[in-house]
Amino acid sequence: MLNSIKVLDCTLRDGGYYTNWDFSRSTVINYVKAMDELPIDIIEIGYRSISKEEYYGEFFYTPINTIDSIKQITNKPIALILNERELNNGDIEYLLKPCLNKIFLIRLAVDPSNLGSAILKAKYIKSMGFKVAFNVMYLSDWIDDEIFLLNFKGIENYIDYLYLVDSYGGVFPKQIESVIKKVKIITKVKLGFHGHNNLELALANTLSAITSGIDIIDSTVMGMGRGAGNLKTELLISVLFKSSKVNFNSFSTLLEDFNDLQKKYN
Repeated sequence: MLNSIKVLDCTLRDGGYYTNWDFSRSTVINYVKAMDELPIDIIEIGYRSISKEEYYGEFFYTPINTIDSIKQITNKPIALILNERELNNGDIEYLLKPCLNKIFLIRLAVDPSNLGSAILKAKYIKSMGFKVAFNVMYLSDWIDDEIFLLNFKGIENYIDYLYLVDSYGGVFPKQIESVIKKVKIITKVKLGFHGHNNLELALANTLSAITSGIDIIDSTVMGMGRGAGNLKTELLISVLFKSSKVNFNSFSTLLEDFNDLQKKYN
């Protein structure tokens, strides 16, 4: 199991909802170095976004110099996420062309109602040379919708990963098991799970996803993330790699940083 499951940590992106996507340089360095030493397969460092009138911080836009500075301290693959509904192909080219040969995976946050337009954008991004993932949001709204699930037929031709995103933290382990079985019949694409912790079920749902044959899991340090937060990276690593030699000391300085952030942003 451990050889096949990939872990993507998205702390700087999802945790940015509390800090307005600003983190101190020392926190970023400690974070990236810890991820480099831990069994984390992909580090998602932020959004890549077009300019807005409101103030948003570094990891909402993730400029190229930020990407370059992070790549200097890790050899791990790096991911970025785009908000699909805000962008056209011209925006996508503007945002992603400078990222060629720097970014491994581009994820699209996808409203289920926009799946058709997202597929067209995914084809364009794939043609640029990136791996592509869909984070299809609001899982609890469509988990039992057999007709909607049919929209995933053939989606493996356009994307590399299809994430089931429990945006409201409202699903249960048996539902996760059931929907994964159904999706696996419809498509051969690799599947991901992004759990939120509204019912304190992020870990239970993730373990259900793993036993059901999921391929990649999202987590964040201390569960830092929107709403009730996400699956905790330190908890996931402790469970998945309890029989392996993992340098958990890598978490020590990092958790001090994030404890301070938790006190500040509650």
